[in-house]
Amino acid sequence: MRHRLTRIREFLGQVRHFKPDIKLFLIYNLFSNAGIGAFLLIYNLYLVENGFTESFIGVYNATTTTALAIVAMLMGPLIGRFGGWRCITYGTMVFVVSSAMLALLGSAAPILMVSIIAGAGTAFLITPIMPFILEWERPEYRGIAAAFAFSINSLSLTLGSFIGGWSPRLFATILDIEIQSVVSYRLALLLGLAVAAAGLIPMYRMVESREHGGEEEGTFAAIPELPPTRQEVRRDIMVFAGATGILALGIGSVMPFYNVYLNSLGARPSWIGMIFAMAGIVAAIFGLLVPMLSRRYGELNTLLWVRLAPVPVFLLMIALPHLAIAAVAHVARTATTSMSWPLDSSVMGTVLPPRARANGFSIRSGLWNLGYAIASLAAGVVIVAWGYAPTFFAFALFSATSTVLFLLHFRRHPRLTQPPR
Repeated sequence: MRHRLTRIREFLGQVRHFKPDIKLFLIYNLFSNAGIGAFLLIYNLYLVENGFTESFIGVYNATTTTALAIVAMLMGPLIGRFGGWRCITYGTMVFVVSSAMLALLGSAAPILMVSIIAGAGTAFLITPIMPFILEWERPEYRGIAAAFAFSINSLSLTLGSFIGGWSPRLFATILDIEIQSVVSYRLALLLGLAVAAAGLIPMYRMVESREHGGEEEGTFAAIPELPPTRQEVRRDIMVFAGATGILALGIGSVMPFYNVYLNSLGARPSWIGMIFAMAGIVAAIFGLLVPMLSRRYGELNTLLWVRLAPVPVFLLMIALPHLAIAAVAHVARTATTSMSWPLDSSVMGTVLPPRARANGFSIRSGLWNLGYAIASLAAGVVIVAWGYAPTFFAFALFSATSTVLFLLHFRRHPRLTQPPR
């Protein structure tokens, strides 16, 4: 036990070896994702309070994520041209301003139009995370930095869940209004976006990535400049991105509506915030275990069990739609997702040559959001007609399919070795 604690302390202590811009980037992730978490928790409830049903929520999410997917597909060349710092910084500004507009709107057409801009802005926050770490951190610390980044994302989403879950109650008390009202939800959304905007401060304190990012001849060049093995590289990227897109079909069938589902089971916004916060805490803790697990069992073996772990709980909810089971399912899904992203990202960081990484991750992000958009659009209609059970089955099916596809392709990849340690 003492030996394990020593190894954990040594692992956590490696943060001090990160480059200064990576440390600032982790702080940025803390604030930006807290704001995103608060917004995501409340906005669907805000739409419901404005009289919209799950079918419109599905259209809204499909519109947002389609815009995100299209822009994400272009992120490889954009990162190569302008650098990760500019893409992340200016994208955050676009996200905050457009999301603030969404929090002030109550009509369908304007919401959908602005959601396109918000989705495009979100692409600049999410897609460059791994390319930024791969570009600016030293190779020996990249895997650990990635694990910390995704764990901090989970912690920040936890903070956002607390903000989104409890701020409506705070504003209701101060202003003497209903907790579940348009005004209390609107103020909660704006508070969350203010937190996200605070993430720009550490971004502006960066030096190296701000002054030297974006050269075309840098780490991230286009795929046509790859070595003669570019056909194999393209195939690796397509499997990587395709498996992610299939996974998104399952998660997109469930997650855009999950706060509404919890609300239908009797959970108030504060309870929903607590459930989402608990999920973030568990995800952050387990996310830090990924480097140790992957060293012991291999990245692909760890990924297999992590991706499949929440499937039985979602299948159980089909027969037993209970709030406690739904809470466990959300915690399991959030934690395993936080663990799986650094795992498959590390695999691709090993498999892909440096010049292909930005394009690989941008295509992955694009197909993820495209799959999420398609699933949320279809799921909204399905939920209104038949309830939530079919979406839970879709989650289980697509999670298993995605995992099998990824493992079958990369299990015997010549650049990967998976001996347990």
